Amino acid sequence: MTRKYHYGFTIVELLVVLAIVTILAITAVPSFITYLQTSRLTSASQNLYYALQYARTEALKRNATVYVSFQTGSSWCYGINAGATCSCNVANSCGLGSTSAPAASQLTLTASGLASGAVHFEPNHGAAGATSTITLTDAQGIAMSVKVRVLGSLLLCSAQVSGYSACT
Repeated sequence: MTRKYHYGFTIVELLVVLAIVTILAITAVPSFITYLQTSRLTSASQNLYYALQYARTEALKRNATVYVSFQTGSSWCYGINAGATCSCNVANSCGLGSTSAPAASQLTLTASGLASGAVHFEPNHGAAGATSTITLTDAQGIAMSVKVRVLGSLLLCSAQVSGYSACT
């Protein structure tokens, strides 16, 4: 007598594996969505921080006042220009660049301490005109802020995103 060996999986084994994979996927998706939203907020906040650093550096390099103009809300934007404020909604209005909210960004920009809707950096030592706070907030209410101090130093902070100091 010869024995026949059958290799492969039974339908029951396949269904058990499929059930386990489904349970793992269902538990992982919310964490992944939260990670993506936090990553989007962090990226936009870091870009804002670097844009403000760039504006300060340009003020020193050009020996001219450089302005960063903001439009707040859900369709936010900001633009950098030497010598005067600019409108980030108007093409080529901001000579040193501008950034607009992505179409589906779900981020809101708010600002406090701005003079005429802008932060400006002086040519002497890169000092700012006033203390300002620009905040990006996602749909879940998680916020990150960039604080501009009078001496021109910048701080990227958040009490809700790990790895950043709380805003004070």
